[in-house]
Amino acid sequence: MAKYISILMSDIPKPFWVAVQWIDSLASLLNYKFCTAVISIKTKIIFLLILSFFLSATTFAQNRSKFYHKIKRADIESGYLKLVYTNKSGAKEDISLCSEYLKGVITLDKAGVPVVDFWSITDDNNSDFSKCISNGTELGKFEIDLSPRKTIGDSTKYIVVPFRAWTWGVSATPFRYRPKTGNTFSTISSSLGVNLNYGRTFGWSTISPRAINNFSTTVGPFIGLSSVDLKKSTVKSPTTWTTDRTNAAFTYGMNAIFARNNFGLVLSIGFDNNFGENSNEWSYQKKAWFGIGVNTSLGIF
Repeated sequence: MAKYISILMSDIPKPFWVAVQWIDSLASLLNYKFCTAVISIKTKIIFLLILSFFLSATTFAQNRSKFYHKIKRADIESGYLKLVYTNKSGAKEDISLCSEYLKGVITLDKAGVPVVDFWSITDDNNSDFSKCISNGTELGKFEIDLSPRKTIGDSTKYIVVPFRAWTWGVSATPFRYRPKTGNTFSTISSSLGVNLNYGRTFGWSTISPRAINNFSTTVGPFIGLSSVDLKKSTVKSPTTWTTDRTNAAFTYGMNAIFARNNFGLVLSIGFDNNFGENSNEWSYQKKAWFGIGVNTSLGIF
């Protein structure tokens, strides 16, 4: 587990960690008195604008890099995934893989036939074999034969193929459980907030002539903006507290996202760093919370 986390962290872009450091520095700067009055008056307006921005950005914000399906030779040779190769002259033949597996992206053509776009093969291993795919194989069309239905009574055939990716996304965790701290009781709070997340995605695709549905788990860090309520039940000195207020806060932590196609359930552990008047009076300042929320995307799968 520790090894996996180390690999995950090493692949996270450096700007992400720079942003986290910048967040803490900016939060400290914004605690100066000259800006607290403005923040107090305009917090709700600011958050409405931020929310509108992120909602409009979801069309572009969720993106994937290095996405690939893992096509296995064992699946082909067992008959589970029947791969048909059409060369440039139009001749068709069954074909397998020279290596244990290859990376590629499976899509449906206009006729509903699954087509594989294999990644480039850089080594020369088995390049002399014509009955399996190597870097010497002539470019052509690689189709997966799913034996389409012939009668209404026939069931739709599908296969399951694993995939991997690195994913950017936008999520929200409105419900947060905050454990007991000092004299302040544990609580479940609702917060307006949106997060930018990045992580390693593991999943599988169910592929049929009708559609490709994707199921995945993504694990990685997030940063974002939210709001926190300062009131008698959430401050360090409730007996002297007189005026409730809402402060803006930077939030950061780790996400686990469980998704089907364009919708995902988010489980998070995070920290809030609020800024504004009396920010240090908030009992949960930079304390861990556990949250649940949603992750959405438009047109990714």
